[in-house]
Amino acid sequence: MPEYKCHTNENNKSTELPLLRIGGTVQQNPHMRAFWGSTISFFLAFLGWFALAPLSLDVANSMEICENQKYPPDDYPLRKAYLNFKNLKTEKLYCRYGKNDPDEPTDCKPVPDAIWAASCTSNTTADACNPYDKSTLTTCVCTAGTECRGVLGNAGIASVASTIFVRVALGTLLERFGPTNVQCGLMTMASVWVALATAINAPWNFIL
Repeated sequence: MPEYKCHTNENNKSTELPLLRIGGTVQQNPHMRAFWGSTISFFLAFLGWFALAPLSLDVANSMEICENQKYPPDDYPLRKAYLNFKNLKTEKLYCRYGKNDPDEPTDCKPVPDAIWAASCTSNTTADACNPYDKSTLTTCVCTAGTECRGVLGNAGIASVASTIFVRVALGTLLERFGPTNVQCGLMTMASVWVALATAINAPWNFIL
């Protein structure tokens, strides 16, 4: 029986989990080499697969599909995405004094007469005199109903749908080539796509 660095049973399977015992050759320490190889490759694959999710708004901004890029609020102040916008960080609304309709707004409520009389008779440029608080808008407005949200949603669907085909193919590949070769092949192929993510500049290649 080979001399392993881990204690093994009659089937040469390790009966312990010495996490820091990583030295030795393939013949001497196959158990922990396989453990750490599979663990690290899994987390690298997980990171590569979901890396774009937390960066989706930055990617949308670079593709210039954000609502406030396609429709600047100075020129299109009545866009529905703006009228319904609420800044989650500051909890402030784009409509400084509320919407004219809670469900289907077409405009913001005008400045109340009391505020106009107190602050706007001599200085109409004061913030309080503008019913639209554009400072609440984030760098990328990508709320429900916008093209931006549609692109991000389609990309998510494509990402999940692709796993169905990958899982079907993996069964055959694992039987034919073994887990080590298949994992190395997947990681190599995935690294190409992760690298290509830096070249995203349009919705179609983001979804792809």
